[in-house]
Formats: sequence, structure tokens, C-alpha cells
Amino acid sequence: MKVKIQKFNPAKDAKPYYKTFDVPWKKNMTVLEALMYVYENLDPIAFDYSCHGGRVCGRCSMMVNGKPRMACTTPIKQGTDITVEPLKGHPVERDLIVDRTEMQDRISSIERRINSKPLEPKDLQRDFDPKIKQKLDDLEWCCRCLSCNAGCPVLNNMSDPEKYIGPAGMRAIALRHYDPNDEGDRVLEAVQNGLFNCILCGECDRNCPASEIKHVEIFKELRAEAEKRGIKH
Repeated sequence: MKVKIQKFNPAKDAKPYYKTFDVPWKKNMTVLEALMYVYENLDPIAFDYSCHGGRVCGRCSMMVNGKPRMACTTPIKQGTDITVEPLKGHPVERDLIVDRTEMQDRISSIERRINSKPLEPKDLQRDFDPKIKQKLDDLEWCCRCLSCNAGCPVLNNMSDPEKYIGPAGMRAIALRHYDPNDEGDRVLEAVQNGLFNCILCGECDRNCPASEIKHVEIFKELRAEAEKRGIKH
């Protein structure tokens, strides 16, 4: 099979280019295995991976045939050629490795609990609605691969990225919205970060490796709360 890979070394290349490699297909082969074959036998391409599980580290997310995918769990069908490119929306460090620092830092900042005073373990509310607890448990499955952002048509076609934080950031806001130990106004935060710019297309749900996270469902609930309070804009 043919594996076409985008190559780019900012230290010496003026722009990205592609190289195509012949890779022997095997049953149940994944994109990561194909990349490993190229690296070990044909060309020292740069890419990142760790957990091999698709739902833990999020490091091997990249574009496969134009769609954000986890290389470690994405199978290659027999007789299929693939094109592999770095994940959309981030500066390329080299070949398939991107710098996700800006969005990762933004998510970390959002996920810090807002409280009027520091919380001690004894102050944490632990007995609350099981349905809310389930929502929190589901949202915690995020591995920050940022595949949801890479496949978001709104985010990728918006001239001013400040108008919409994207599904990854919105999920982080929702996590603290449902958190009974957080005192922030997360509905207002969601609206200010473009909640109503989302078109509810569901691409984030389709591209996310964690099926537990129901992006569209939680975005609809945030919208309903905002409309109830009259803060839609």
C-alpha cells in the first residue's frame, strides 16, 4: 500500500512537502504501525505516540485522509492508500509533530476551579445527583488529543478564532459547569467563548476517541441554560 506523509522541518524547509512510501500491509494494521514501518525501514519521520490505547495520552492524533484520527487505533483496510498530515490548527514542529501548548494551557486554565476561598478536602461536596456525577465522569474521559477541534468546521473556517473556543475548550467549560465544587459562572463563560457559534453538526462527537463524551448534548444543555437566563448573544 502507499503511505503519503507530509514532511516539514522548519529549520531547513521553506514549506511542507509530501513523500510517498510503499508499506507492506498486514491484517489489523494501524496507521501507527505503518508509520513505525516507515520510520524503522525507510525514512526517519518525526511523529509522537505513547499509550497505544487511543484514549489516554492523545499524543498520536493527526490527520488521516483529511480526518482527525488517533494513529494508534485507526485501522487500515487492505488495498487502501492513506495520506497522513499533522493535526490541523497547530504550529508544526517537524513532520507530524505539532505544538499544542497554546490550547492545552487554555484548557488547563479553564479547568481550574473557581472558588471564593481555597477548598480543603473536607469542604468538597461528594453527595450529589448521580446523573450529574455521570456527566462529570464522562467529561473526564477527554485525553486532550484535540481531534474535536481539528475536525470542527466552524473553528477551521472562522477568520477570528477568538469568537469561538472550539469543542475542546467548551468541554472544559462544561466540566466545571456541572462540578458542584466550582463557583464560577460557566454558562456566561461558555457564551462569551462562542457557545452560540457552534452549529451542532456533531463532527466533534464523530472525531472524538472517547464515545462517553456527548459534546452536542452538553452544548445544547449549556445553550438552554443561557437562553433561560437571557444571555444568548
